[in-house]
Amino acid sequence: MRMQISAACAALLLAFNSQAAGLGDPEMNVPQRLVEVSLSQEVPAGDARVGAAREQLARVMKASGENEQAVAQICMRNARYIFDASRQRATPLEVLEALSKHARAGKPLSETTQRYSTLRVQQKLGHAEAMAALAAGK
Repeated sequence: MRMQISAACAALLLAFNSQAAGLGDPEMNVPQRLVEVSLSQEVPAGDARVGAAREQLARVMKASGENEQAVAQICMRNARYIFDASRQRATPLEVLEALSKHARAGKPLSETTQRYSTLRVQQKLGHAEAMAALAAGK
């Protein structure tokens, strides 16, 4: 019985990974949590990677008009989709990087995430190759 409950809880956490990652908490330091989820370890709020993630989030929020919670959840969902669809490790920070460099102002973030995910899943490119392809306009 205990194992069935644990399995059910794990399934719920995987299904709602953005909530499981704490991104629904208004007190959460969103850039810090994105870094922690991506690295699978805790990091201090003053870590340089947290600062870089904060800058990337600010660029994406400015281009899209979305708040940081929404952007973070988009990054979490797309990283999970890439893994589920291709079994390639993908992190929310990779998706955030793609958005921060390639999202166009006034356009839905889904345009960029769809192009990035297609490169990762259908063409089986790694993050660096997908970023190069996006930069080349593919």
